[in-house]
Amino acid sequence: MKKLLTMALISQTLLFSSNTSAEGFNDNFFQAGYSTSNYKFVDEIMDIKGSVEIGNNFSILGRYARETGDWSDPGEYETSTYTGTTIGIGRTFEVDTNTEITSSLSYLDYDLKQTRKADGSSTTTNSSSKTDSYIASIGVRNLSDSGIQTNLKLNIWRAGKLKSKSNEIELEIMKHFSDTLAIGGRVLRHDAKPASSYNSDWTETGIFVRLSF
Repeated sequence: MKKLLTMALISQTLLFSSNTSAEGFNDNFFQAGYSTSNYKFVDEIMDIKGSVEIGNNFSILGRYARETGDWSDPGEYETSTYTGTTIGIGRTFEVDTNTEITSSLSYLDYDLKQTRKADGSSTTTNSSSKTDSYIASIGVRNLSDSGIQTNLKLNIWRAGKLKSKSNEIELEIMKHFSDTLAIGGRVLRHDAKPASSYNSDWTETGIFVRLSF
Protein backbone atom coordinates (compact mmCIF):
# COMPACT_ATOMS: atom_id res chain seq x y z
CA MET A 1 0.00 0.00 0.00
CA LYS A 2 2.80 2.45 0.85
CA LYS A 3 4.47 1.74 -2.49
CA LEU A 4 1.20 2.34 -4.37
CA LEU A 5 0.62 5.66 -2.59
CA THR A 6 4.19 6.72 -3.32
CA MET A 7 3.94 5.97 -7.03
CA ALA A 8 0.50 7.62 -7.26
CA LEU A 9 1.85 10.81 -5.71
CA ILE A 10 4.80 10.83 -8.12
CA SER A 11 2.51 10.29 -11.12
CA GLN A 12 0.15 13.10 -10.14
CA THR A 13 3.05 15.47 -9.56
CA LEU A 14 4.51 14.79 -13.01
CA LEU A 15 1.24 14.70 -14.97
CA PHE A 16 -0.48 17.77 -13.58
CA SER A 17 2.46 20.12 -13.06
CA SER A 18 3.07 23.12 -15.30
CA ASN A 19 6.04 23.11 -17.64
CA THR A 20 9.29 24.67 -16.46
CA SER A 21 12.11 25.46 -18.85
CA ALA A 22 15.30 23.55 -18.20
CA GLU A 23 18.28 25.78 -17.58
CA GLY A 24 20.91 23.11 -16.98
CA PHE A 25 21.80 21.01 -13.96
CA ASN A 26 22.33 22.67 -10.59
CA ASP A 27 24.47 20.79 -8.06
CA ASN A 28 23.96 23.36 -5.32
CA PHE A 29 21.01 21.93 -3.41
CA PHE A 30 19.52 20.71 -0.13
CA GLN A 31 17.18 17.70 -0.18
CA ALA A 32 14.92 15.97 2.38
CA GLY A 33 13.34 12.57 1.76
CA TYR A 34 11.23 9.76 3.18
CA SER A 35 11.40 6.13 2.01
CA THR A 36 10.06 2.72 2.94
CA SER A 37 11.94 -0.58 2.66
CA ASN A 38 11.11 -4.29 2.50
CA TYR A 39 14.39 -5.19 4.26
CA LYS A 40 13.79 -7.30 7.35
CA PHE A 41 15.58 -4.85 9.66
CA VAL A 42 14.46 -1.51 8.14
CA ASP A 43 10.92 -0.23 7.63
CA GLU A 44 11.34 3.54 7.27
CA ILE A 45 14.17 5.82 6.15
CA MET A 46 14.41 9.59 6.64
CA ASP A 47 17.33 11.44 5.15
CA ILE A 48 18.72 14.85 4.34
CA LYS A 49 21.45 15.42 1.80
CA GLY A 50 23.13 18.23 -0.03
CA SER A 51 25.66 19.19 -2.65
CA VAL A 52 27.88 22.23 -3.21
CA GLU A 53 29.67 22.93 -6.49
CA ILE A 54 33.39 23.74 -6.15
CA GLY A 55 34.23 24.33 -9.82
CA ASN A 56 35.44 22.34 -12.83
CA ASN A 57 32.34 20.07 -12.60
CA PHE A 58 33.31 18.90 -9.09
CA SER A 59 30.97 18.93 -6.08
CA ILE A 60 31.19 18.16 -2.37
CA LEU A 61 28.44 15.73 -1.31
CA GLY A 62 26.93 14.99 2.10
CA ARG A 63 24.07 12.91 3.53
CA TYR A 64 22.62 12.02 6.93
CA ALA A 65 20.13 9.14 7.17
CA ARG A 66 18.13 7.55 9.99
CA GLU A 67 16.63 4.10 9.43
CA THR A 68 14.26 2.34 11.82
CA GLY A 69 12.68 -1.09 11.92
CA ASP A 70 11.11 -3.74 14.12
CA TRP A 71 10.45 -7.46 13.66
CA SER A 72 9.74 -10.66 15.53
CA ASP A 73 12.01 -13.68 15.59
CA PRO A 74 11.07 -16.97 17.28
CA GLY A 75 10.84 -16.21 20.99
CA GLU A 76 11.72 -12.49 20.85
CA TYR A 77 10.83 -9.04 19.54
CA GLU A 78 13.58 -6.76 18.19
CA THR A 79 14.01 -3.17 17.03
CA SER A 80 16.82 -1.38 15.21
CA THR A 81 17.90 2.19 14.59
CA TYR A 82 20.62 2.91 12.04
CA THR A 83 22.20 6.34 11.61
CA GLY A 84 24.69 7.07 8.89
CA THR A 85 26.73 10.06 7.78
CA THR A 86 28.16 10.14 4.27
CA ILE A 87 30.65 12.58 2.78
CA GLY A 88 32.12 12.44 -0.69
CA ILE A 89 33.16 14.15 -3.88
CA GLY A 90 31.38 14.01 -7.21
CA ARG A 91 32.24 14.89 -10.80
CA THR A 92 30.08 15.20 -13.90
CA PHE A 93 30.92 14.86 -17.60
CA GLU A 94 28.75 16.58 -20.18
CA VAL A 95 27.33 14.45 -23.00
CA ASP A 96 25.08 17.16 -24.49
CA THR A 97 23.14 20.17 -23.22
CA ASN A 98 20.54 17.93 -21.48
CA THR A 99 22.57 14.84 -20.52
CA GLU A 100 25.55 14.18 -18.25
CA ILE A 101 27.53 11.24 -16.91
CA THR A 102 27.76 11.36 -13.10
CA SER A 103 30.39 9.85 -10.81
CA SER A 104 31.24 10.02 -7.12
CA LEU A 105 33.35 8.46 -4.36
CA SER A 106 32.02 8.59 -0.78
CA TYR A 107 32.79 7.43 2.75
CA LEU A 108 29.97 6.25 5.05
CA ASP A 109 30.16 6.05 8.85
CA TYR A 110 27.35 3.85 10.18
CA ASP A 111 25.98 3.31 13.72
CA LEU A 112 23.51 0.61 14.78
CA LYS A 113 21.48 0.46 17.98
CA GLN A 114 19.38 -2.65 18.57
CA THR A 115 16.99 -3.88 21.29
CA ARG A 116 15.83 -7.41 22.07
CA LYS A 117 12.99 -8.50 24.32
CA ALA A 118 12.19 -12.15 24.92
CA ASP A 119 8.55 -13.22 24.78
CA GLY A 120 6.99 -13.09 28.23
CA SER A 121 9.93 -11.09 29.65
CA SER A 122 9.97 -7.49 30.87
CA THR A 123 13.73 -7.17 30.30
CA THR A 124 15.04 -5.38 27.22
CA THR A 125 18.60 -6.00 26.07
CA ASN A 126 20.41 -3.17 24.27
CA SER A 127 23.38 -3.48 21.92
CA SER A 128 25.26 -1.21 19.53
CA SER A 129 27.90 -1.42 16.84
CA LYS A 130 29.75 0.73 14.30
CA THR A 131 30.94 0.09 10.77
CA ASP A 132 32.06 2.02 7.72
CA SER A 133 31.90 1.64 3.95
CA TYR A 134 33.24 3.17 0.76
CA ILE A 135 30.78 3.80 -2.08
CA ALA A 136 31.71 4.40 -5.71
CA SER A 137 28.92 5.54 -8.03
CA ILE A 138 28.57 5.91 -11.79
CA GLY A 139 25.43 7.02 -13.60
CA VAL A 140 23.68 9.15 -16.17
CA ARG A 141 21.18 11.99 -15.81
CA ASN A 142 18.90 13.82 -18.20
CA LEU A 143 16.99 17.10 -17.85
CA SER A 144 14.17 17.64 -20.35
CA ASP A 145 12.98 21.01 -21.65
CA SER A 146 9.81 20.55 -19.56
CA GLY A 147 11.82 20.34 -16.32
CA ILE A 148 11.68 16.57 -15.78
CA GLN A 149 15.00 15.27 -14.45
CA THR A 150 15.86 11.56 -14.50
CA ASN A 151 18.87 10.18 -12.60
CA LEU A 152 20.01 6.55 -12.96
CA LYS A 153 23.10 5.28 -11.18
CA LEU A 154 24.95 2.20 -9.97
CA ASN A 155 26.35 2.28 -6.42
CA ILE A 156 29.18 -0.14 -5.59
CA TRP A 157 29.70 -0.73 -1.85
CA ARG A 158 32.85 -2.01 -0.20
CA ALA A 159 32.53 -2.35 3.58
CA GLY A 160 35.05 -2.78 6.39
CA LYS A 161 38.58 -3.22 5.01
CA LEU A 162 37.05 -3.33 1.48
CA LYS A 163 36.07 -7.01 1.90
CA SER A 164 32.27 -7.15 2.18
CA LYS A 165 30.60 -6.01 -1.03
CA SER A 166 27.16 -5.14 -2.39
CA ASN A 167 25.68 -3.22 -5.30
CA GLU A 168 22.71 -0.91 -5.78
CA ILE A 169 20.76 0.41 -8.76
CA GLU A 170 18.94 3.68 -8.02
CA LEU A 171 16.42 5.61 -10.13
CA GLU A 172 15.22 9.13 -9.31
CA ILE A 173 12.61 11.12 -11.25
CA MET A 174 11.85 14.71 -10.25
CA LYS A 175 9.89 17.66 -11.55
CA HIS A 176 11.49 21.11 -11.35
CA PHE A 177 8.69 23.58 -10.65
CA SER A 178 11.10 26.52 -10.61
CA ASP A 179 14.82 27.25 -10.44
CA THR A 180 14.72 26.49 -6.69
CA LEU A 181 12.03 23.83 -6.08
CA ALA A 182 11.77 20.21 -7.27
CA ILE A 183 9.68 17.26 -6.03
CA GLY A 184 10.38 13.68 -6.99
CA GLY A 185 10.42 9.98 -6.24
CA ARG A 186 13.03 7.26 -6.05
CA VAL A 187 13.35 3.48 -6.33
CA LEU A 188 16.47 1.62 -5.16
CA ARG A 189 17.36 -2.06 -5.43
CA HIS A 190 20.12 -3.35 -3.12
CA ASP A 191 21.84 -6.68 -3.88
CA ALA A 192 24.21 -8.04 -1.25
CA LYS A 193 26.08 -11.20 -0.40
CA PRO A 194 23.42 -13.69 0.81
CA ALA A 195 23.00 -14.14 4.56
CA SER A 196 22.28 -17.55 6.06
CA SER A 197 19.20 -16.61 8.09
CA TYR A 198 17.47 -13.82 6.14
CA ASN A 199 17.13 -12.18 2.73
CA SER A 200 19.96 -9.66 2.41
CA ASP A 201 18.52 -8.02 -0.73
CA TRP A 202 15.91 -5.30 -0.51
CA THR A 203 14.01 -2.54 -2.34
CA GLU A 204 13.39 1.04 -1.23
CA THR A 205 10.76 3.43 -2.60
CA GLY A 206 10.36 7.04 -1.52
CA ILE A 207 9.66 10.70 -2.20
CA PHE A 208 11.77 13.81 -1.70
CA VAL A 209 11.79 17.61 -1.91
CA ARG A 210 14.82 19.44 -3.31
CA LEU A 211 15.66 23.12 -2.76
CA SER A 212 18.36 24.54 -5.03
CA PHE A 213 20.39 27.68 -4.43
